[in-house]
Amino acid sequence: MEAYLRNKLQVEIMDALKQCIKGLTNPDEPAYIAALVTQLPSHLEAIFNHAFPTLNFKVGGCFLHQKPIAEFCEKRSLGYKKDPEIGDLLIVYKKIRGTEVTYNALLLQAKKLNGNTDSIYHHKIGYNDKHQLFLYTHWPKFIYRRANNLNGKKRSVIPKTITAGAQYLLIDKNAVCTPFWCAMPNNILVASKCLASQLVDFIEFQTGRTFVKCAPRDSWSQMIWDLLKISFQSVFNKSKYGYVKASRASDEISDFLDLPQKLTLSDNNNVGIPILCIQSEEKEGNDELK
Repeated sequence: MEAYLRNKLQVEIMDALKQCIKGLTNPDEPAYIAALVTQLPSHLEAIFNHAFPTLNFKVGGCFLHQKPIAEFCEKRSLGYKKDPEIGDLLIVYKKIRGTEVTYNALLLQAKKLNGNTDSIYHHKIGYNDKHQLFLYTHWPKFIYRRANNLNGKKRSVIPKTITAGAQYLLIDKNAVCTPFWCAMPNNILVASKCLASQLVDFIEFQTGRTFVKCAPRDSWSQMIWDLLKISFQSVFNKSKYGYVKASRASDEISDFLDLPQKLTLSDNNNVGIPILCIQSEEKEGNDELK
């Protein structure tokens, strides 16, 4: 991607992020995430489709409160009493070029910073958050909890180390240009890129971690599909408005899954992970964008 287009996209996405949180008053972390997955998709879809006229982008989202947690199989020996969340936000990308389909994923754990004492360039992980850091830096074997039909299933993500697929999302409410920054897992979190720049890199596969659909899947891919499916199956019920077992996920996520058979919607109506889902496909009659 040429530098001028990259810079243009970054500026437009930064502006879109500002619009998404414009009406929020003293938001907490879930409010910021909700704004990202409910407000940002329409902005991103318009930005990407305008920037890449030979491609058709679809962007969707899904917001849930009850996120799955990872219970370490050997947490007593590891010294952790608390169980970490899998993450606060999952961003996924599906790139379709002819018959070739490639996938990318970025799992983010949100940290809202205290503007008076914290810095996006120096945020020390507190003792109560060490279990989350251990998940993203060591990936011990874990069992899903608070995860509906995944409860009790064991996963062992490899490699047992830090990768670009799982990062922290630093939220600086007092930031002048953009409140959202990404940082690699570490005892001291240091912002490496703003979220706008990260999203541009993400659709170019310069950050995040790729995953596959076909079996046999590697452990990372298995976990990402676990999270996608459980989130898509989550429903809400508002019978007086005509919503009975209505999926919380947007149509774009259903498109993304592209399953041979329809998933059964769960009676547990608020389990899963917030998702930002991006898909791009060549328009008919166009050669692949170089």
